[in-house]
Amino acid sequence: MKLAVFVVLIAFLIRGNRMRDSGRRKPFRLFADWRTKRLKPEEKVEYSLLLHESGRTEEALRLLDDVVRSSSFAYAYERRAHIYNELGREEEAIADLDEAIKLNPEPYIVWYTRAIAHNDRGELEEAARDFQEALKRRDDSKASTYYELGNVYMKMNDYEKAEAAYSLSLKDTSKAIPHFYYRLAVVLEQLDRDEEALAAARSAVKLHVQFMKANDRGAAAIKERTNYSTVAVGSFIRSAKEEYGFRLYESGLLERMGKQEDALEAVEQALLEYPNNRELELRKGVLLRQLGKFEASEQLINGIKNMHPSWIPVYMELCTTYRLQEKTEEAVSVLQQAKRRFPDNTVVRYWLADAYREAGKTEEAIEENRSLLEVEPEDPLNWKQRGELAIDADLYEEADEAYSKALELVDSSEYFMRRSFVRYMADRFEDALLDIQSALKRDGSLLQESRTSYAMGELYVGMENWELAEAEYSRAIALEPDNPQIYDRRARCRYASERLPEALEDCDRGLALDPHNAKLLWLRGFISFRLDDFEAALADSLVYTRMLPDDPQGHYNIGLVYNQLDRHDDAIRAFSRTIDLNPFEAQAYLERAKLRYHYSFDRGRAADDLAQWLLYAGGEKTDNDRFALLGELSGFDDEMRDRAKEQFVSTYGIPYPATYHETGHCRGTYSNVLIKLKSIRIDWEEFTCSSRLHRTWKGTALRNTKEL
Repeated sequence: MKLAVFVVLIAFLIRGNRMRDSGRRKPFRLFADWRTKRLKPEEKVEYSLLLHESGRTEEALRLLDDVVRSSSFAYAYERRAHIYNELGREEEAIADLDEAIKLNPEPYIVWYTRAIAHNDRGELEEAARDFQEALKRRDDSKASTYYELGNVYMKMNDYEKAEAAYSLSLKDTSKAIPHFYYRLAVVLEQLDRDEEALAAARSAVKLHVQFMKANDRGAAAIKERTNYSTVAVGSFIRSAKEEYGFRLYESGLLERMGKQEDALEAVEQALLEYPNNRELELRKGVLLRQLGKFEASEQLINGIKNMHPSWIPVYMELCTTYRLQEKTEEAVSVLQQAKRRFPDNTVVRYWLADAYREAGKTEEAIEENRSLLEVEPEDPLNWKQRGELAIDADLYEEADEAYSKALELVDSSEYFMRRSFVRYMADRFEDALLDIQSALKRDGSLLQESRTSYAMGELYVGMENWELAEAEYSRAIALEPDNPQIYDRRARCRYASERLPEALEDCDRGLALDPHNAKLLWLRGFISFRLDDFEAALADSLVYTRMLPDDPQGHYNIGLVYNQLDRHDDAIRAFSRTIDLNPFEAQAYLERAKLRYHYSFDRGRAADDLAQWLLYAGGEKTDNDRFALLGELSGFDDEMRDRAKEQFVSTYGIPYPATYHETGHCRGTYSNVLIKLKSIRIDWEEFTCSSRLHRTWKGTALRNTKEL
């Protein structure tokens, strides 16, 4: 009798769905209410599921409420929990499942459903525990359960356990679906097992292609292999489509492995299956760019932009293509287009400020950054950008303020390192060292990076603590033994400690790595000169001047070496070349004057050189002070001094001649720090002329000046 009633109710349920829009639903509902009272609890539960699936969820819940009030029926709690889960009412679902497990802990489904609820609530430890309990109770759904367990471990960032779970989901390949292979590939990539990840990704692609041959795109196969609901099966099919049959992931993995050609092939295969897809087309453009096919990349991405002018990613990738080719004007232009179309997009505006900066349009970059800060004053990246613009302009106080503001917004080891550099450039060495220590507290891995030890070495150099500086450079070399620049810095540090043979050894090591390193060649030549090995000094100095023929310092050094080798005519030519390149170098005039006086016996030209030396060595001294310098010179008789004085007055007749800096010929200068070498004084630092600082830790060893 009750079975007959149940069958009648199902029939009326079907009929009731057809009557939804009619006015006859109330009588039907009254009839159904009367009939359900005559059903057994398990029949009521089954009927509630039919109600839920037909869209009458509230009626289903009322019926289940009635069941759990009238009987301790675990299945009713489990089914009501299932509906609560679908409605996003996880807390109520878990309460029902707790009760169901108390009543009957054996069914697989109660543990599985509670695991899903815990997972949705972010209670990952509990979810993993319940999935493991579910796996003890049922064999026919183990593959999908291991898959869900693997997903939980992925959320927990426990990649080893996730890999084990996904591998078990694939133990029986007849139960596998493409997503199982795909998720295994993802976790293997996280574990840096790229070859295995690629094999898994290609298995996902292969199985997806097989499923797509079916009329239902593999829906029946997924259902059969996993026991997932119809809704879940549809979700799997949609996600596979969104991944373009997993070929997009395969392409990204191949790119990571440095196999750009294969990555491009994967994308082109995806385009055969999903033609004219803008994301795949853009991906192809990016790979063409990585392969150095810039013209093809530009053409393709421009075409996508014309077809989809309201899609921001295409502007950004086109800009990147231009920037990598140093086409700064084109990069600025495309970002200006993007800004006109997306005026409120702050990422576009940030990129535009950077593009202006690269194009040398400093004022535009500063203005764009200023307006960006007005819109987003709480974004630390905007302050970082302000700081870098200030560094470009040598405005270190402003850069310090910008990075300090950024650090108020985000506690970043990177920003502490950059502010340390700013303070180093401003000769605030102790403050810079404190910033590095702050960075290390936040990121201990920085100790394993050579740049950190290098930076600390530079700071100790600024403090003239050669011992600590050398220790830091040595640590940097241990971390990066193939960087010749670090050998150069340690060599200069050892030179400052008067350990010339060890400094020379560092030069040799650095040049073994980079035989064309001009700085190391210059330094080795200089150290050889100090060690009285003039032939070696000459050899390095000649190579240096061939590499940098317009550097007056190289020719000046050659002149000093020739003088020691008694090749006086060659020395005069070298000093003359120095003066041709830099007419304001006082010391070159003095050295040439000595040679002309003592060896060429050309007193007239020697007097001319001494007058020039007075002009530039005297700076802004008064005539009396300037002539006092002349009186202090040794190696010239009084008649020569008088001739030089007369030559100076008759030629210039000015008490305060223009200085080198006032002429504006060059922004760089020789250092005033001179090193006594026998009876000769020579400059230590390289001659530099530039308006923009490198954004790396650099400088000279004997004092705290920075290279341009």
